[in-house]
Amino acid sequence: MPRSRPGRQRSRGTIDELPSGALRVRVYAGTDPVTGRRRDLVELIPAGPKAGRLAEAARTRLLNQVDEQRQPRTNATVNQLLDQHFELSTWERSTRET
Repeated sequence: MPRSRPGRQRSRGTIDELPSGALRVRVYAGTDPVTGRRRDLVELIPAGPKAGRLAEAARTRLLNQVDEQRQPRTNATVNQLLDQHFELSTWERSTRET
């Protein structure tokens, strides 16, 4: 059974300060089922006196989207999805060509 330290929990998502002073909020959203690549939800918060609070609110909002699975599950283009669909289809050759 894994040990856990009370009061110490790994935070989900990151808030990074950019050279411009703006804050970048990044939350891991799983792997893309089509491309197999890592997916992150990202939001930029402009620099300002309330940037820290706005960034925390954005991180919470993005985490809720991930938890409720409200984000798109793939970053694949329509063309990539259609190519995959046509490869898996069992249509006759004449139908596929038209």
